[in-house]
Amino acid sequence: MNKILSHLLMLTFVASMNLGCDREVKPTETEPNNDYMLYATLFHQQAAENIALSYQAFNIAKLMLNNSLRNAALTKKLAVVVDVDETVLDNSPYEARCIIENVNYPMYWKEWCEQASATPIAGSVDFLKYAESVGVEVFYITNRKEKYRAVTISNLNKYNFPFVDNDHLMMRTSESNKEPRRELVEKDHHIVLLIGDNLGDMLYGFDVSNNKSRIEMVDSLKSEFGSRFIMLPNAMYGLWANNLVGDNNDISKAEKIRLLKSGLTSF
Repeated sequence: MNKILSHLLMLTFVASMNLGCDREVKPTETEPNNDYMLYATLFHQQAAENIALSYQAFNIAKLMLNNSLRNAALTKKLAVVVDVDETVLDNSPYEARCIIENVNYPMYWKEWCEQASATPIAGSVDFLKYAESVGVEVFYITNRKEKYRAVTISNLNKYNFPFVDNDHLMMRTSESNKEPRRELVEKDHHIVLLIGDNLGDMLYGFDVSNNKSRIEMVDSLKSEFGSRFIMLPNAMYGLWANNLVGDNNDISKAEKIRLLKSGLTSF
């Protein structure tokens, strides 16, 4: 009887071992967070390559400005139009806060703007001061909301940007489309350069919800880039990223990451 019982116990042990070997062990799933923003934000803050690209953009801008000054038929005053965020002011600390605390825009945006502590993008102050020195006006066309006008002026003045006043700082009002504000500048000025980190800083036509169409439009205007259009690098955010997730800030992080991954081209 004891031999039979021992044999049964042995069979049970072996069976349980086999079941354990066949069972698929799944990795522990964690709650999605904002870690997908790490590389883009660290590139902006830590990569010498990012600084080099910014210097390169403003060096090209200076060359093209000088070219415009030599060839301009001065029927109007000349102007340079720049965006603010990620074009002349660096907001990567705000993106870092969002990663660390796992929150999304607009959380903390008000607090960040009111600190007026964004530092200049490499090369921006020197170039805009040069523009001023050769008699070219600078207009800042930003999609920061009107309520942030005073703190934006304070932030720009902290680093001695030129032309920082109500006439030259054009905030977002009822719409994000910058074309009407550019048209206001063009009433009395000839815009020789448009500088920004988003294609909508150049032309309203780029503000479409289809990245394929935006790429095709860039291809059709390739001669303008490095000539009249000067682009700054920004991998942290922009219309290109909004388009991948349907321009919807209310979706879950898991769904957002799924949609972002669906935009990848692999082999």
